[in-house]
Amino acid sequence: MAEALLENPRFLMERVAKILGGGEAKQAGLAGFVNSEFDRFLNQLFASRSVTPRDATAALQGRPGFVWLAEKPSAEELGPLQVLEMVAMTATTAQPPWRRPNQGEIGEVRSRDDLNGWFAVYSGVFGSDPKGRDEWGQIHDALGPAGDGSLLLLLARVDGSPAATGAVFFHDGLAGLYCFTTRKQMRGRGLASALVSAAHEAARAKGIARAVLQATASGRTVYVKAGYREEKSLPVLVAP
Repeated sequence: MAEALLENPRFLMERVAKILGGGEAKQAGLAGFVNSEFDRFLNQLFASRSVTPRDATAALQGRPGFVWLAEKPSAEELGPLQVLEMVAMTATTAQPPWRRPNQGEIGEVRSRDDLNGWFAVYSGVFGSDPKGRDEWGQIHDALGPAGDGSLLLLLARVDGSPAATGAVFFHDGLAGLYCFTTRKQMRGRGLASALVSAAHEAARAKGIARAVLQATASGRTVYVKAGYREEKSLPVLVAP
C-alpha cells in the first residue's frame, strides 16, 4: 500500500536524476535518488524495513533530503534523528459543485520571471538554499511546458506579488501534488485551496481522474476540505 502511494514521487525523482545527473541509491533495501546539494525535496530515498534510520540517512551522503520509512522507528533506533509524520492522501480530480473564493491570481509558471517568483516563495517557506534555483530551472525546462509537459508549476500572486506555490507531476494516470507553500503574511486567503483546484483542473484537461499527495499535519485540513481522504501515515526522516 505505502509503495503504491509513493510511486509518483519515486518516478519524479528518477526523472529529476536524469536531468541533474543525480545518483541512484545503491544500498540494499533502499531505492530513490540523490540529485541536489542544496534542495532536500530533490533528494528522496525509499527504505524497506531492513534499513536502519542511520544507514538510510548515511545514504544521502551528507546532503539534505527525505527518507521515506516502511514503519516508524523506535526512539532507540532513531537516536538524535528526527521523524516527521506525513499522511498519504488521495482524491478524485472531479470539479466540486462549489467554487472556493480567493484573493489571488493563479497562473502557470512559463517564463523565467515566473520561475524566479515561484522559487522565491518556495525556498523562503521551505528554507531551501537559494543556489537550488538553477536546478529548478533545468527541471522546468525539461519537464515543464517547453519540455514534455509532465510537470506543472503553479504560482499565486496577490496584487502582483508572488504569494503561494504548488506543483503537479503527471505520471501513469495520476497527478501528484507537491511544493504547496504560502508566505506567512498571505495565509488565510484561500490561496492553497485555489492552487489545489487549479492542479485538479490541469489534471482533468489531461484526462487524469486521480490525485495523490503527502501532507504534513498543518496542511491536512486544507486538503480534506478539497476532497482528499487520508490513506496511510508515512514516517519520513528529514535530513538537514
